[in-house]
Amino acid sequence: MHERDLQQRPEDYAEITRRKLLPGAFIPASDSVKAQQLRTVLCREFVDAMKAFDAVITLSSLDLPCRIDDSETVAKTYERQCRMPFNVTGTPAISVPTGFTAAGLPLGMQIVGRAFAEPMVYRIAQAYCDATRLGERRPPAVQSAEPSLV
Repeated sequence: MHERDLQQRPEDYAEITRRKLLPGAFIPASDSVKAQQLRTVLCREFVDAMKAFDAVITLSSLDLPCRIDDSETVAKTYERQCRMPFNVTGTPAISVPTGFTAAGLPLGMQIVGRAFAEPMVYRIAQAYCDATRLGERRPPAVQSAEPSLV
């Protein structure tokens, strides 16, 4: 999907994105087929797990956020985001704000729904945001080198 753009305009991709995409150019077709088979199993298991739920709440990340200009920490925490299972299953997920760290960096949670249940996920996210009004809050003007929860 990205082959032409990576060849013609690699500078349009962030370095971290290029590092994730380029190895894919060297994946053998047999590995790709096996990955698709495993994806099918994961999708089936996710459908079964979600039968009793309209949606579930998950973390957005396994780490506290870091400044976007802190490339070393971004590189360390990038892989620890909690979106991968839902990217693989293709199920809807949305991250909504839950507050800020003491350093003023945003915290969030994910709302995840069943396949094709985007309207439900959006309604839950909207209801949460309306109830908490967290989307209207701005971070405190605190600048701390050590991230901690507010």
